[in-house]
Amino acid sequence: MPMLKAEDVRFDYEYENEAPQTVLRGVNLTVEKGSFVALLGHNGCGKSTLAKHFNAILLPTGGRVLVEDLDTADEANTYPIRRRVGMVLQNPDNQLVSTIVEEDVAFGPENLGLPPEEIRRRVDEALEAVDMTAYRDHSPHRLSGGQKQRIAIAGVLAMHPDCLLLDEPTAMLDPQGRQEVLDTVCRLNREGMTVVLITHYMEEAALADRVVVMDEGVVLADGTPHTIFADVEKMRAWGLDVPQPTALCAALRDRGIDLPADLLTPEECAAALMQLLTDPNHRKA
Repeated sequence: MPMLKAEDVRFDYEYENEAPQTVLRGVNLTVEKGSFVALLGHNGCGKSTLAKHFNAILLPTGGRVLVEDLDTADEANTYPIRRRVGMVLQNPDNQLVSTIVEEDVAFGPENLGLPPEEIRRRVDEALEAVDMTAYRDHSPHRLSGGQKQRIAIAGVLAMHPDCLLLDEPTAMLDPQGRQEVLDTVCRLNREGMTVVLITHYMEEAALADRVVVMDEGVVLADGTPHTIFADVEKMRAWGLDVPQPTALCAALRDRGIDLPADLLTPEECAAALMQLLTDPNHRKA
């Protein structure tokens, strides 16, 4: 059974005294349990709107959204869905509600009405999962951006979700903070958590199992990072970039250097260049 499924999902934002604005135009997308999906596209392409459908913040105007076997349109499913799918926002300050880290992480479980010993266990587990146990007595607002975001993730993890939706969680962070959050997300995925990551950073998308590209409320492309980013010209035609190693190799290919099109990482790029340099046939050419 898939973790998330959008079936011909359409969505209109309605405004008073204005015509409805169509944002999703028949989206079909399935996210398997345990997978790591990166969602790409311009601002306004519909990716954040789609993500909000996956934990029933928004309900489709047409089509349907399923979380496991639960239809988001059924009001009785809203609470179970939000326990299964946790959402992390771009600005961690919008999810911090307390003046002490461990109290912040405990906020969700407390609202579930869990007994104190279970809350204590969940807080400890969540802080350990994001490597923030040493900061349990700190004020969240005195932490770095990356640490704040990890506390926000811990607050979601304490609800014991099966899936994490992350809406540009590193957009406001410096490189160190970005790396801290990405390391946490990748580790959680390796441990079995389903992850949907909305990002503008192509290097982040390259970490996923699968990349989905959206524009104007539809899915343009869906495949592995190696497949999606290999078509540099198409990505640029859509107004999107590719990982820097991929862009470098594309530039070298334009200058006649025979490199594969599907290189994503600095390590892959370096290995391919080294192979060319040590290939006697290439040297003769």
